[in-house]
Amino acid sequence: MNKQISKNRAAIELLFAGILWGFGFLATKWALIDFSVYDVLFFRYLIAFVLAEFYIIIFDRKHFFASFSEWRLALWPGFFMAALLIPQTIGLQTTTATKSAFITTLYVLMIPFINQFLFREKVDRRFYGLALIALIGTMFLLNIFSESPDINTGDVWTLGSSVLAALQIIAVGKLAPRSQSPFRFNNFQNFWALVCVTPFFLLQDTITWKPESTLSSIGILHLAIGSSIIAFTIQIRAQKVLSSETASQFFLLESPFAFMFGYLFLNEILTPMQLLGAFIILLTTYLTLWVEQTSHSK
Repeated sequence: MNKQISKNRAAIELLFAGILWGFGFLATKWALIDFSVYDVLFFRYLIAFVLAEFYIIIFDRKHFFASFSEWRLALWPGFFMAALLIPQTIGLQTTTATKSAFITTLYVLMIPFINQFLFREKVDRRFYGLALIALIGTMFLLNIFSESPDINTGDVWTLGSSVLAALQIIAVGKLAPRSQSPFRFNNFQNFWALVCVTPFFLLQDTITWKPESTLSSIGILHLAIGSSIIAFTIQIRAQKVLSSETASQFFLLESPFAFMFGYLFLNEILTPMQLLGAFIILLTTYLTLWVEQTSHSK
C-alpha cells in the first residue's frame, strides 16, 4: 500500500482512473434521478469513508493507527474536492454528462498558470502549448466550430468547478509526496469532503434515504467505490511520481470516456469532429509525459 510506483505504472493506472471518472459523470446523472445534489455527495463520501476504513481494519489492521496522521495532509485536498464537486454536481442537473466532462477538463489550462504566478514554480513552456492543443480538442468535442455555443446555467457551474479542480490537483501534488499511505490519505480526503457537505445535506428541506430507481443506487455505489475510493487513490499514488501538469493531462482521459459512456447509455451522438477532438486529447496526454521526461533529463 505504501510502495512508490514507477512513472509508467502511474500512467497506466491513471488511464484506468480516467475510465472510472468518465463513468462517474454518467453515474452522477443516474444518482440525480432520485437524490438531490447534497444527498448524492453525502452518501457518496459516507459510503466511501466507511467501506475504506473497514477494509483497513480487516486487511491492514497493523497500519490502522500508524497511518492516522494522514488526516492532516488530506485536509486541503478534501476541502477542494468537496468544493469542486458541489458546483459540478449542481451543473449536471441541467447540462449533459458529456458537456460537463469536457468543460471540467479546462482545469488543465489553469494549473500551469496557478503554479507559475501564485506559487512561483518554473513551468516548461511546452506545457502551455500542449494545454492549448487540449483546449482545441475539447472545443472540437463540444462542436464549438460547427455550431453556435449553447451555454446554460449548468455549464457555468461546471466552469467554476474546473477552477477548483485545478486547486485540488495542485494540493494533492504538493502533499501526496509526503504521504506514507495513499489509500489512507485518500480516505481522509473523503472524510474531509464528507465534513464539508454534511451541513448542506442536513439543512435541506427534504432528505431522500431510499431511492425508487435502481439506477440511482448504482450511481451512488459507483461514485463511492469506483470514483472516490479507487480512482482518487490512484491519483494520489500517481502524483507521488508525476507532476501536477503531467497528471492533469492524463485526467483529461475522463472526457472521451465520459463521451463514450454518454453515447452508449444516454444516446449522445459522436460526430466525426468530436472523434477528432477525442484523438487530439489522447495524443496530448502522451506528448505531455514525453515533455516531462525530456525536461527532467536536461
